Amino acid sequence: MIFIKIAVTVLIVTGLSIIAERVSPRAAGILSGYPLGTAISLFFIGLEQGADFAGASAVYAVAGMAALLTFFYCYYLVSARARRYAILTASLAALTGFLVVGGLLKGIALPPWACILIAAVAILGFRALFETIPDTRITEKIRLGPRVLLFRASLAALIILGIIGAANLLPPSWAGLFSAFPSTVFPLVLIIHGTYGRERAHTIIKNLPTGLWSLVLYTLAISFAYPRWGIYWGTLAGYAVATIYLLGFAAVQWKQARRTALEKMRI
Repeated sequence: MIFIKIAVTVLIVTGLSIIAERVSPRAAGILSGYPLGTAISLFFIGLEQGADFAGASAVYAVAGMAALLTFFYCYYLVSARARRYAILTASLAALTGFLVVGGLLKGIALPPWACILIAAVAILGFRALFETIPDTRITEKIRLGPRVLLFRASLAALIILGIIGAANLLPPSWAGLFSAFPSTVFPLVLIIHGTYGRERAHTIIKNLPTGLWSLVLYTLAISFAYPRWGIYWGTLAGYAVATIYLLGFAAVQWKQARRTALEKMRI
């Protein structure tokens, strides 16, 4: 079980880092909103604690989007200003922000509609706050040797195992909020920040809210599907809903880009 957790997390983080390097940090940021770390956490919570427990946790994970976005907003604010130990101080500030917001949410008995409302307001609000962050690209890419891959794998594995381990000791409300912890996006941001600088990491953060709608849809789907269909079919149903959203978003973006290109050609 531990090997599966490590392997899945390593593949996701490594894949996202390669997308950031070979495609763009913007693309990696949008795809980071796809149900990756949260889905892994909820799936293994379901295996270890039962489908009903994971389904109940998923409802709180929706509201946990506010804590997740607060995490990265704190990281952005501190890393944009810090001159020394930027990664360390930004990480500590981000963790503090996540725990504060998560603690506030935990102390409130939230019905499902309130969880959805909190997630929607958080995504729209933080997207507006991130709007001024410039999109950047990675021009000079490092060589992906064994040491680089081993470091990335170790970092991702430690974070995901810590979060899943903590969730096993907590009631559904805290477990759901901790499942919203960015256990794959956080190591991705650390990797890109440490390798290519804060500007590229900030581009990932900027585009994260756009992709998070797929995660909201995923968690809502499995909160319904897990107790009724089990974790395997429920996970497939959740991913189907999330994938449909991302495909629709990609189609809209492609049409807009094509329309812009045609207008430039006419000019």
